[in-house]
Amino acid sequence: MIAFFEYMAANSELILRYTLQHLRIGMLAVACGILVGVPLGLLITRLPATRKPVLGTASIIQAIPSLAFMGLLIPVVGIGDKTAIIIIAMYALLPIVRNTYTGLTNIDKSVLEAAQGIGFTQRQMLFKIQFPLALPVIMAGIRVAAVNSIGTATIAAFIGGGGLGKQVYAGIQIINTNMILSGAIPACLLALLIDFVFGLIEKSVVPISLQISGTSISRERITKLKRHRRRVLVVACLVLAILVGSIVYDSIDWTGEPTIVIGTTEYIEERIVSELYAQIIEDRTGIKVERNNAMGDGLVVWQAIQSNQINIVPAYTGTYYSARLGLPLYPGLTSEDTYNGVAEGLAEYGITAAGQLGPNNQYVFAVKPELAERYNLETVSDLAQIASNLVVGCSQSFYAREADGLFPVCEEYGMSFKEALTFGAAPMYMALENGDVDVIVTFRTDGLLQKYDLVFLEDDRGFFPPYVLFCMINDNVLVDFPEVYDACMELQFAVTDEDMRELNNKGAELGELPYDIAHEFLVEHGFLTE
Repeated sequence: MIAFFEYMAANSELILRYTLQHLRIGMLAVACGILVGVPLGLLITRLPATRKPVLGTASIIQAIPSLAFMGLLIPVVGIGDKTAIIIIAMYALLPIVRNTYTGLTNIDKSVLEAAQGIGFTQRQMLFKIQFPLALPVIMAGIRVAAVNSIGTATIAAFIGGGGLGKQVYAGIQIINTNMILSGAIPACLLALLIDFVFGLIEKSVVPISLQISGTSISRERITKLKRHRRRVLVVACLVLAILVGSIVYDSIDWTGEPTIVIGTTEYIEERIVSELYAQIIEDRTGIKVERNNAMGDGLVVWQAIQSNQINIVPAYTGTYYSARLGLPLYPGLTSEDTYNGVAEGLAEYGITAAGQLGPNNQYVFAVKPELAERYNLETVSDLAQIASNLVVGCSQSFYAREADGLFPVCEEYGMSFKEALTFGAAPMYMALENGDVDVIVTFRTDGLLQKYDLVFLEDDRGFFPPYVLFCMINDNVLVDFPEVYDACMELQFAVTDEDMRELNNKGAELGELPYDIAHEFLVEHGFLTE
């Protein structure tokens, strides 16, 4: 517990920034949900024929997994907070629409008949009778949506947005409990705070006549209740205005300094490598580099650099050769062949390959020493002979890869595993350690390899292409800042496989920050003076 508080204190500024981002995303999503959901609730009240289609659509949206939603929206909307806000707002629709409809349709009919009897118009009845009486029920739906939105806001980290999800996902990758808790606990506290605040708002919007009882209520008491109600609503509107203003503020570059954005997935290796490139660019060019790390899936990063939402990406030649560009694989592909093919293919997308960093983070089958010794396992061909009795563990992306993933490699070697389980990077090692899987597919430069004594099985048929770390830059950046290319090329083959394993271990096992790891390496190898 002491270690957790020490971690929170050391990273308080970062966690506070993520907390404010998380709050902003969740609350703006709720605001959007209210702006759409309340009118929809009114619509289905006035036009009963629309009730089933609207509520049915809202229910279907609620049932769609958030990851699937992201896949559908990213090509259209892009990445970042705005996409997360849209997704979360759509999830907030159902309780808001349903409670608006319920509140408006459960008003005592005698009250409405009395209002009609004294000459109220439809508009007057809506705003002076129906909405005031339905507000407690509507607010109950909004309150549920607000709490759910704070919880769902962690998905923003998957698509390049901000929030506490960055801490959670990054911590999961390296099994850093303190990092996970530093995101999960503030998110939980935020949800409780939002529930409390919206409870106050819910109480304040209840009509004064429903809040008081008895026949002899003093005028002073009624005045106080009205003042309290106005204060709560003014504060709520002010908070919303601040949240909206914060997005406008963030979208403006107040410094006037030239800025470029580097982006990666949540893997510790990519975050360290992005720091290597970011720090040398800042030192050599004076250009400010904004880090957008822990973006989730590599496909999100690929779409982001194509649309110039991020400008620089450290990536792997093998991944882009086969999975992104669809170039043909063949046994014996060399690192240079792979890089040249990728560079040529990326040029068609307006992206420049800016040199290979050096480490070959190739996929590799790995087993415990005792299993290797028992079955005399040295190659993947050896593994194929006993695979039907073994459970394999791999990442979700490797499981789904069509050209160089689990199913293609099994087809190449004629092997079939008893079962295949998918994990995040670090949990996969825990599964192997606990005996939940017998063999894993990992990377040659993974930092956790220093912690687990595993045996690598030789890819004797040369199925996997080289996965050398390289840098790619959107050509739009090079038009304005051609010096960025020269800065990146300084790191050509600057890092060995052994170096990368050591750097990864510092992040995954020792818990050092990517910035510090990269800075120490650059200084030690003479790229930076301090």
